[in-house]
Amino acid sequence: MTSLPGAGRLELVVGAAMGLGMTARAAADGGADFLLALSAGRLRVMGAPSLAAMLPIRDSNAFTDEFARQEILDRVSVPVFFGAAACDPRLPIEDLLRRIQEAGYHGVANFPTAIHYDGTFRTALEAAGLGFGREVAMLRAARDMGLATLGYAKTRAEVDALLGGGVERLCLNFGWNSGGSQGVPSGVPLDQAAERARRIFRHVRRTAPRTLCFVEGGPIIDPAHLLEVCDASRADGYVGGSTLDRLPLEMSVMQTTSAFKTAGLLRDNATPEAAKLPGLVARSRAARQLAARIARLVATDLPILVEGEPGAGRTTIARAIHQASGRAGGLTFLDAQQAIAERLFGEAGPAALLAQRHSTVVIESADALPPMLRARLADWIERGSFERFAKPGERAPRARLVLIHPPGGEALARALSAQRLLVPPLRDRMEDLPLLARAMLRATQRPTTQLDPTALRLLMAQPWPGNLRQLAEVLTRAATEAPGGRLTLEALEAQLGPAIAPTPTSPADERAWILEALRRNRFRRGETAAFLGIARKTLYNRMRRLGLEA
Repeated sequence: MTSLPGAGRLELVVGAAMGLGMTARAAADGGADFLLALSAGRLRVMGAPSLAAMLPIRDSNAFTDEFARQEILDRVSVPVFFGAAACDPRLPIEDLLRRIQEAGYHGVANFPTAIHYDGTFRTALEAAGLGFGREVAMLRAARDMGLATLGYAKTRAEVDALLGGGVERLCLNFGWNSGGSQGVPSGVPLDQAAERARRIFRHVRRTAPRTLCFVEGGPIIDPAHLLEVCDASRADGYVGGSTLDRLPLEMSVMQTTSAFKTAGLLRDNATPEAAKLPGLVARSRAARQLAARIARLVATDLPILVEGEPGAGRTTIARAIHQASGRAGGLTFLDAQQAIAERLFGEAGPAALLAQRHSTVVIESADALPPMLRARLADWIERGSFERFAKPGERAPRARLVLIHPPGGEALARALSAQRLLVPPLRDRMEDLPLLARAMLRATQRPTTQLDPTALRLLMAQPWPGNLRQLAEVLTRAATEAPGGRLTLEALEAQLGPAIAPTPTSPADERAWILEALRRNRFRRGETAAFLGIARKTLYNRMRRLGLEA
C-alpha cells in the first residue's frame, strides 16, 4: 500500500473518527495514524446513532470543538482533524478555520457532509449555497491556510470536486455502517463497494497521483471486509468510526456484563453436582469451556449457532440456552428442510415467531436454509427489530434465534452475525461419560438401574461415532435386559460386542496397552487404572518401569 508522505513505510493508513477521549487514546495506542474529532463520534458515545449528526440538534462546530479540546487535543501524539460543518449560513468560513488552526488541530474534514443527502433536498441545498460546494470551498481555504485536508465523497462528481479543491486525503464513503444494534443497512454489497472503489481510485491516481485514497462505511465492518475492498481497489487506508468504537464497545460491554450477570451460573456449572444447564455435564475441560461460553451468551440477544456432530447434544444445548436465558416466552423448534418462512415472519397473519417477546426460536438443520431465507434472517438480525409489530418510537419485541448446524458453520455464522457455539463430540469429553450414563439410565423405563464398573470400562473403550444419541440408545436397550436392576458387562456386550483388551505379552505390547488406556482417559491415572482393571499403585509401578511417568 502507499505510504504516508515522509512516513517511510508501506502499510494501510488508518484514521479513527472518535468522539471520546478514552476511545481516542485507545485508538492512538492501537496504531491509528490520525484521529478525526467528529460530532457523529460524540453522539455515538451518548447513545445516539451516527446519522443523528445530520440533524439540526446541536451547533455541530461548537459541539465538536468543546469535547475535542477537553478530551483529545494535547492528549494524543497523532494528528487530529476537525470535523467542520460548512452548512451554517451565518458562519464565516475563514473565521472557523482560523479558530481551528489556533486551537492546534492538524487539519479539517468536511463533516457533517451533504453527501448523505440526495433528491430534492440535496438539490435545494446546493442551490442555496449550503451544500457540498460550500464544503469544497472550505477545504480549499483550509489548504491555503496550511491546514491538512480530508474530503468525504460518495460519487464520481463529488470526487472530482474535491480533487479540484486540492484535498490531500480523499475518503470514499459507502454510507453509514451497517453492523451492530444501531447500524443502517447500506444497500451496497461488499463486492460492489470494492469495484466502485477500484474504478474511482484508478481515476484519482490518473488525475491527482499524490492524493491518498481511503475507504469507509457501509458493508465494511471488520478487517476481513476491509482487506477485500483494499485488495481490489489498492486503497491507501481506511477511516473507521462505528467499527472502531461503537461495535467493539457494544460487544465488549455486552459480553462482560453478561459474564458478571451469569457468574453464579458459571461457578455452579463448573461441577456436575450443581449444574444449572439442563443436560450439560461439566466435568471435562471441553464441557466446562462449553458451559463458560454459554454463560457469556445467555444474557444477550445475540443469535447463536450451535455447531457440532449429529447426536452430540445440540438440541439439548438449545433448550439449555432458552432456560438459562430466563425467557418467559415459548421455545419453538423448526426444521430448515421444511417451508418455515411463513411461521418465522407471520406472512399469513400477525403470529410471527420472530416477533414474540422473550421467546426462543430454534432452527434445526440450519445448513439447509435456502439463500432467500438466509438473506431475510440476516436483514432481521441487522435491523434489530421487527418493524411491522413496533409502535412508533418503540423497539419492536424480538425472539432469540438459535440455529443448529453440523460442523463447518463459519459461513452461516458470518452471514447472520451469529455467535458460534461449538459442541464437542463425546470422544472429546469422555470424562463426562460416567455422569452422562447415570443420567441417561435414570431417564429409561428402569430408572433405578445401576451401572456396573466393568460395564463402564466397556463404555469408555468405545469411539461413539453417534455421540450422546448412540450412548442413550445403547443404554436404553441394555437396561431392558439388565438382570436385577444392574447393568452388567454381559448386558452391554450383547449390544456392543465384547471388549477388546489384548493381553500384553512383551514390554513393548504392555507399554502400548497402557499408553492407549491413558490416552482414552485423558491421562487421568485414577480413571485409567479403573479402565484397565488394576490398582492405581500397580499402574504407577508399571508406568515407572516402562518410562511413562512423564
